[in-house]
Amino acid sequence: MSKKSGDSCLSILFKMTVLMVILVVVVVGGVYFAYLKLNDFFNRGGTVIVPDFRGQHIAEIIRSKPEGIEIVRRDEKYDDRHLKDHVIAQFPEPGTVVKPGKKVLLSISLGLQKVNVPDIVGANMREVDMALMNSQLVIGDRAYVFSDKIPPDRIVGQSPLPSEEYGVNKEVDLLISLGSRPESYPLPSLVAVSLDDGKTRLKAWGFNFGRIFSKKDPSRPKFQVISTTPAPYTPVRKGDVISMLVSSGDDEGTASAEDLQRFEVYAGAAAERMPDKPAQATSPTAAVEPPRILIAQDNISVPETPRPPQVFQPQAEREMSFVMPDGFMPKEVKFIHITNDGRQQLYAGAHKPLELVKVKVPVVPNSKVQIYINDVPIEERRVEP
Repeated sequence: MSKKSGDSCLSILFKMTVLMVILVVVVVGGVYFAYLKLNDFFNRGGTVIVPDFRGQHIAEIIRSKPEGIEIVRRDEKYDDRHLKDHVIAQFPEPGTVVKPGKKVLLSISLGLQKVNVPDIVGANMREVDMALMNSQLVIGDRAYVFSDKIPPDRIVGQSPLPSEEYGVNKEVDLLISLGSRPESYPLPSLVAVSLDDGKTRLKAWGFNFGRIFSKKDPSRPKFQVISTTPAPYTPVRKGDVISMLVSSGDDEGTASAEDLQRFEVYAGAAAERMPDKPAQATSPTAAVEPPRILIAQDNISVPETPRPPQVFQPQAEREMSFVMPDGFMPKEVKFIHITNDGRQQLYAGAHKPLELVKVKVPVVPNSKVQIYINDVPIEERRVEP
């Protein structure tokens, strides 16, 4: 009886296992059959490759889009890298294979976000910082100018102008006041006057005394002024410090070679007598070669009866180039040629920022050129033969 019961349990277990296997096979087969049917349904009609619409105008995309693609505006936002109505991004990405009728979502640019430039004329720099920060702008280039109406360190002008539409985070150039222009005039020459007389004159003119340098110069009386720094006829203002170079006669001077370079004229000119030549019978009236001009040095003795110095006549010119400083307003540039005989203005004119200025300069030994921007000296160059 017990043996028959055991056989019955094994039979039931076997049947259940067979049923489970049949059920799994039926389910897997059904899923596979459904997948094939669905795949055939969705793949009917072929495929489409999504083009690259980035950087194109939306109107052009709509006019020339391929068949089977639907264009949809997903969003619009400001973008300083793309012009207005041009595509910033897309989904799906370019080159994606999709079924016909697929929607392509586009992000469209609204262009550069603009703000109104605030009016900062007359404001101080603290007020400028706050106004530009609130307007999402930043300070750009700065230029300075004298102004009788605007106090120092306040804004005289701006670019762009107030209320003009301008892109966010862009730079606003500033023209800043230096206050009223200080009164200036050419420094009178003190050359050949005595040291005491020079001090008296400087005090009467409202200047301060600087250092006194001396140089050995037997051709001049002791304590006679040879030159000044700033140089004679240089624009100066009351209260400026004036240094003087004086003769120490036969004694050794206190000025070093570096000190002497600070002065434009620190030695006199003496004529060198040419050696006598035998007379030529064939040309009794031949012209005598003119004497050459030398700059007297410490080791050159001056003849007791020297010939008057001859004015150097330049035989050549060289072109000097200068690039105007950066900014946003034209400025006046001047070229001043300085020689042992004095100062001469070679050129004056207004030029735009970064404009190249070329001026022909006479080649004169021991001369130099000073360059002024709006009457402010900014550069000095030696004129090399």
